[in-house]
Amino acid sequence: MLATCILACQRRERMTRFRLGQRWKREPSAPPLDSIALELDGVNLLSGAVEEPLVEVVPALTRAAAALHSGKQGLAQVSLAEAGLELVLRRTGAEVDLCVVSLGRPARLLRPPVRVDLEELAEAARECGRSFLSDISRVAPETLATPQARELGEALRELGGPGGGQKEPRPEPFSRRVEASEQPGFGFELKDPADLLRSQGRDPGAALGTLLCAGEIWLTLPGHPTAWRAPGPPFLTALELSRQAVELTRAVELGEPRFSLELAGVKPALSLELTAGRGKLGTGPSFEVKGEALAAAMFHLGQALALAISERERTQASNPYLVELTDRCREGLSHLRGAVPPPEGEAQARGRGRAARAGKPLPVPGRLRRLRFEKRWSQKGLTGAEFGQLHLGRQAAVFCSREMACGLSRQDGTMLWRRASSHGVAATADGHVVTADLDRVLGFMGANTSARWLHDHDGLTLGPQLLRQDGLLITLAEDRTVLAFAEVSGREVWRLAPPRTQRSWLATQGHRAMLATDSGYLYGLDISDGQVRYRMRAPQPFHGTPVPWGKHFVAMLGRGSHHALLMADAHSGDVAWTREFHLALPSAPLPSRTRLYVAGDRDREGVLLCLDAKGKLLWERALHLGTGPYALASLPGAVLVTSASGAAARVDTSGELSWRVGAVGEPLAGALPARTSRGVTLIPGEQVRAVDPKGGQVLGQVRAGAGLVALQVDSRLGLYLLDDSGTLGAYRLVSHFTVVDG
Repeated sequence: MLATCILACQRRERMTRFRLGQRWKREPSAPPLDSIALELDGVNLLSGAVEEPLVEVVPALTRAAAALHSGKQGLAQVSLAEAGLELVLRRTGAEVDLCVVSLGRPARLLRPPVRVDLEELAEAARECGRSFLSDISRVAPETLATPQARELGEALRELGGPGGGQKEPRPEPFSRRVEASEQPGFGFELKDPADLLRSQGRDPGAALGTLLCAGEIWLTLPGHPTAWRAPGPPFLTALELSRQAVELTRAVELGEPRFSLELAGVKPALSLELTAGRGKLGTGPSFEVKGEALAAAMFHLGQALALAISERERTQASNPYLVELTDRCREGLSHLRGAVPPPEGEAQARGRGRAARAGKPLPVPGRLRRLRFEKRWSQKGLTGAEFGQLHLGRQAAVFCSREMACGLSRQDGTMLWRRASSHGVAATADGHVVTADLDRVLGFMGANTSARWLHDHDGLTLGPQLLRQDGLLITLAEDRTVLAFAEVSGREVWRLAPPRTQRSWLATQGHRAMLATDSGYLYGLDISDGQVRYRMRAPQPFHGTPVPWGKHFVAMLGRGSHHALLMADAHSGDVAWTREFHLALPSAPLPSRTRLYVAGDRDREGVLLCLDAKGKLLWERALHLGTGPYALASLPGAVLVTSASGAAARVDTSGELSWRVGAVGEPLAGALPARTSRGVTLIPGEQVRAVDPKGGQVLGQVRAGAGLVALQVDSRLGLYLLDDSGTLGAYRLVSHFTVVDG
């Protein structure tokens, strides 16, 4: 049953009111989750919003109405994350256009914009906020945090005062039409008479609303310049097409014979015969189309639309909704790179980009003999470093532990941003951060001081691992429960808490999230919705993160000195083979082309095993590196094994030992993998040694201390060393010496 929060004034026989459910009043101990409705003449514009966090939605609603009423903003937005809805409000003089957008499947406008009187809307929001504040202060005052109560009170005071005039620049109508550049291909037209696109710089809090200009998108096929068309906001159509392109790409990769869809949810349906390379729209004639080419066209549409919007308004380049679209399209095209070759010029540019990222070998006239490094900067006080993670982003070195995360400038160590929380922090290399306290979970992006989103939380401790894929941020809680949040809205899309489990390991591969557990179960989940597609039971507990290998994955299981490797299909979970071996302290498996390597301890001596793709043991090699544990890293035509003592050995793919360097200093707490950049390999230890990867000659060294817990190296051979005391040091190469023969 819904209770009326306000009874707004009636004007021109129209009634505008917000209504909240009352169920939350009967459960005062829980965060108030209940329905919210926006009724115009008895018609609810927010159908489906039945389980929303009222302590977030009501303050957001009153703030939006107050901003419009006072004239501070011309565009506002309220997120109903649980229903996947966005309420966009745009002021036009003394009236407000209301628009409800669904970001579910398919992304669309639920109905055309509705115009209401500004004063009616402001009065409706004021009465709703005042009634809710009174009720929650009486029933469950502890559920409304002080900052939220303060913001709600300020918004109510603004709504109770006189309205302000709208100070908006005169709109400059804009339109742009882009034809499809290939067949199959998509063209689009943007029509923005109200100048919405350029309001991103003025009203950044309504990021989605600035993208809702009118227009259309159409599909061009050979002989059919407009084989399909979808009128409406081009951004929403392109967003849904990019999601469908991901699904189509998966079907192509898995070799499925056919695939059907309604493009962006608009009829007629498109049926594809992927094997035959044919397609048909509705009951029309069939035509030639390859699934890879159509998926690429859908991804290219998203990129072209984002480019056109950003050219119109530069600040749109940082619009989180547009960033999500372009990231998905870029990742999708990278999956199709083998099947859909880029244009010649683009291919050359990509090749140069990859070479630059890997770092060119040092330009030396002869044989490299000596390297010298010097410290650039250091940063102390990184809490939780003993179990923390170190990532290298484009501009920053990112540290993350359960206690805190921060981004440090790679140039001078300046702290660009810092996040800390009581119930966990998780971060990615590109600056996406999720933090949690006892009853809130927040999402941040880079150096932005305010959270992008905030939601209620059940008190689980998150992090530090955070994976970003397909518009989701995926992390572990309490080292066992996997949670997936929508990157833009923060809505919890899905979670899985495996029973009888104390420790889990999370990995993603394509469209699957794989969760291995110490209870002996491995779950394969669909990343988009968290559905468990398979659950396999192993005879021993899993021990470590599943490692992707082509379309398969490899996982370690076992305990003590009895372990096994398991390889299975990542899509179906079908086990290809299991290979048992007697090794203690086994390393993480390392797939390299058609071979798989694992190192471990046997009778207090290191042993390296090499298996083929069918699980057959090809050879094993004694390492003479002392006791484990060990870590593995790939080299061209070889594998490099490192130990906690700082010793290392290079073993060729044939099993021959190429070279070995001995231990140095006190052993580390665990083995770290070697890093290679610019033709130089860095071996972690108390002394981090730079060696020639071909001959093993030591070229230089940097003292790291026995507390080293993470080592990273950039494309310029800059070193980043993190120790267990919470100090991150950065070193740069200052000189190199060579020997010239003759």
